[in-house]
Amino acid sequence: MADADHFISDTRPRADLARDDVVHRLLLCFVVAGIEAAAAFAIVFGSALVYHMLFLRQTIGEFTLFYGAFGLWTGLLYGTFAAIACSQFLERRMPGQLDLQQAFFSWTAAIALTLLTAFLLGKVGDVSRVSLTSAYVIGIPAMFGVRTFLRGFLEERISNGALHFETIAVIGNRSDVLNFVFAGELWRQGHRVVSTLYFEDARDKAGKLDPEALADFVARNVHRGTDHVVLVGSLAELDEVDGAMAALKRYAVNLLYAPAARSRTLKFLDVVAIGPNNVMRFVRTPMSKSSVLLKRIFDITLAGLGLLVLMPFLALVALAIVIESRGPVIYRQARRGFNGETFLIWKFRSMRVTESGYKMVQAQKNDPRITRVGRLIRATSIDELPQLINVLIGQMSLVGPRPHAISHDEELSHQLAIYAHRQRIKPGITGWAQVHGFRGETSTPAQVEGRVAHDIYYIDNWSIFLDIWTLVLTVFSPATRRNAH
Repeated sequence: MADADHFISDTRPRADLARDDVVHRLLLCFVVAGIEAAAAFAIVFGSALVYHMLFLRQTIGEFTLFYGAFGLWTGLLYGTFAAIACSQFLERRMPGQLDLQQAFFSWTAAIALTLLTAFLLGKVGDVSRVSLTSAYVIGIPAMFGVRTFLRGFLEERISNGALHFETIAVIGNRSDVLNFVFAGELWRQGHRVVSTLYFEDARDKAGKLDPEALADFVARNVHRGTDHVVLVGSLAELDEVDGAMAALKRYAVNLLYAPAARSRTLKFLDVVAIGPNNVMRFVRTPMSKSSVLLKRIFDITLAGLGLLVLMPFLALVALAIVIESRGPVIYRQARRGFNGETFLIWKFRSMRVTESGYKMVQAQKNDPRITRVGRLIRATSIDELPQLINVLIGQMSLVGPRPHAISHDEELSHQLAIYAHRQRIKPGITGWAQVHGFRGETSTPAQVEGRVAHDIYYIDNWSIFLDIWTLVLTVFSPATRRNAH
């Protein structure tokens, strides 16, 4: 057996070796949360300072104690949320956009809980509504800015190999271990390899794996505080290691298994029990049954209210379409939706022609087929409002990947292999791609790839808050109306 600590020097450039030591994740999150908490305190206390001294002409001693405690409590609450978000970020479970949303909800919750505390202590009457409202409004972009800066700083340090927050030890055949460490560039992912054990060095004269060698290796890494011990190998090696498992279970250690595969595209998500067998899952339904039910309730509620409130407006739009040109006010077109099933989408007619969806020409900028009313309702997405009926029927959702006509869907599926992944969730009236400017034409590879990438991001990171945020951006973001024609 050889504990190849010298292997560590090969996992990243020599110039980087002395640049840092491993920082414990808890300590790193504590520091990050402390900075965000300090910013929260500064905003609350600073808003009170400016308002009371400049506008109310009070001396600093008249409000310092109360607002100092008020700001400290807000900072502590927000810092707690920030620490959780930092941990999720380091575990790669909090993508950038959702991280900013979490910052917004954390800031709102911190202010609300601080007010609740003041109410329970009988001090809510001492809180200045002007300074508190100012602190909350100013705090939203300020917290976004602080969070973005800190995440950018951490990302840069991690990708440069200058920041490591987890240590790992690796066991396996020499070639498998080298592939696991080098091909994955673990030193650029926040991990440091502190120890390796090659199977070639841990076999007895008969060629069998020595259980004591494995146990000694794991014991040394437990004592040095290694975060993870990773076994890399085929199922044959896993069966062989099984004999040493009884000895290894005495240690409080994270013992992981990584298949010895050269592919980096196939991702194993988790382990599922099928009877007495443990099976690895690499594709799963994007939403749990409870999430599907929550999204459905959300869709039915808002779509029903939307139709009820917008009925007079929709009647005016229909009248304008009838006055300008002949043809149906609303037409239905074949689209491909959830699980690749075909359905008929409802739309206000915006062109002088109606197409079935099986064979059609996609609308382009300054398309002569588009009517004057049609140009207006397409630019504002009003032509999509009849799809609220599709939502109520259950064929669509308020938010999701936009469904394409059958002919376009087949064409785009040939252009991009992962295009069909968009159909793992119900299509939407608006979507994450649309609010980021990827709407309209898909005539270039960049347009197709951008739309698909945003749609898959939405599917992989769905939450009810992401739906709400997408609807807000649909109304207020200028990017939503980009490329509208």
